[in-house]
Amino acid sequence: MTRDNRPDKSIPMPFFDWPILGNLVTVAINSIRGIELYDMVERTTKLGKYWIHIPALGMELHISDPPSIKALLEDLDSFALPPYRFFLFGELFGHGIFLSNGEAWNFQRNLAKPIFHLPSRTDMFETYHKAASHLLQVLDLAVTSGETIELQQLFKRFTLDTFSQIGFGYPLNSLLHPVQFSSSFDWIFKEVDNRMKFPWRRVTKEKEWRYHVGVIEEFIMGLIAERRKEGWEGKKDFLSRLLEMEAQKEITGVTEKFLKDQVMNFMIAGRDTTAVLLAATFYFLLQSPECEEKVAREIEEVVGKEVVTMNHTKELRYLKNVLDEALRLFPPAVPVNSRICLKDVVLPNKVKIRKGGYVSYSPFVVHRLKEFWGEDADEFKPERWEDKDILKHPYQFVPFQKGPRQCLGMNMAYEEAKCCIAILYQSGFRFKLLNKENPLLHNMAAILTARNGINVKVQKIN
Repeated sequence: MTRDNRPDKSIPMPFFDWPILGNLVTVAINSIRGIELYDMVERTTKLGKYWIHIPALGMELHISDPPSIKALLEDLDSFALPPYRFFLFGELFGHGIFLSNGEAWNFQRNLAKPIFHLPSRTDMFETYHKAASHLLQVLDLAVTSGETIELQQLFKRFTLDTFSQIGFGYPLNSLLHPVQFSSSFDWIFKEVDNRMKFPWRRVTKEKEWRYHVGVIEEFIMGLIAERRKEGWEGKKDFLSRLLEMEAQKEITGVTEKFLKDQVMNFMIAGRDTTAVLLAATFYFLLQSPECEEKVAREIEEVVGKEVVTMNHTKELRYLKNVLDEALRLFPPAVPVNSRICLKDVVLPNKVKIRKGGYVSYSPFVVHRLKEFWGEDADEFKPERWEDKDILKHPYQFVPFQKGPRQCLGMNMAYEEAKCCIAILYQSGFRFKLLNKENPLLHNMAAILTARNGINVKVQKIN
């Protein structure tokens, strides 16, 4: 879309409109302040569920209407991932599932599916427990020393350890010692967001970018070489599965770059999203003592002193409500999800979009609209999920997307988060929140994160 061919002249434009730059300046200012998505909620409340966003040099139709979001996510013949997504992330993720469309996407999704089937997910609990044992060691030290712990980074190390084992059969043990791969991973994602807002950083920060990309690539290529050398027989990780399929000629054309892309996409799918979910859950819980007490009591009643299993996690129903409420208020995955129109399209609200036009939606925005969630939409209330009719439309709650591209690891994320939280409470750990900022400021890139982290003091009870 351009300024002269917006789909409908009645659709509102942004609050601020700068020549050439569109509302990039406003977006950049809000990004610096960490309130970009809150501004989008306010804009949607005032302008309606359809409005024109002008990131720079073009137009994008932003939608918050569940039926239109459904069309956007389900009609793969009409909507695809936009080319600029590869421009932003291509160097890091290559042609993996995160950036692919059509047959390439379908092929890679089918490769990954078996990892997330029930038998495989059941086996993952052993991995969760091993990483959790290291997590408990870190927290024990924090109790003794009295040091402040930042939960978002701590849980990123936890999920890095679980997903490195699940993804390529190698326990990084980053909870026990620093891993440069993890630091470079974080730097790259923050820099992607910075480059979207401040394009000149492609020049000023290029040297640092090269360094961190190099660290990541060297690390992953080293793992691939080691797995080829050791062999993959009897191993259940994703990389070993790919190498076995290559050996049995179930897939062809496997290169080291293909394997690198698969591993990188697997890591982004699992490390950050679950880590941010865990951190955000504690951020909200620690400001709701009654909810936290309910969680602790349910874990005591369901799990007791037993080793946490998948069957236990299925019975932690109130904790599921807590996780859903955290996902509603702070959904980590793809803060603003965009598509390009492959042909002329008419959305359910009769808005016409021409071929080549851009459309986007934000789970964060949809999850906070009072029209869908009531006047208390900004409040943390897990009890709202006890109402079986809470969803007026299934696409008003989309933390893992929906439709054909729904996150394969959705059930796994719930299970890992429940398992981790249950182990922490079972072991007697409690946190005291230090930064009770309201609203929770954020950084945006491929994953939504808490800008200032979630800082806590650690206590242990009998």
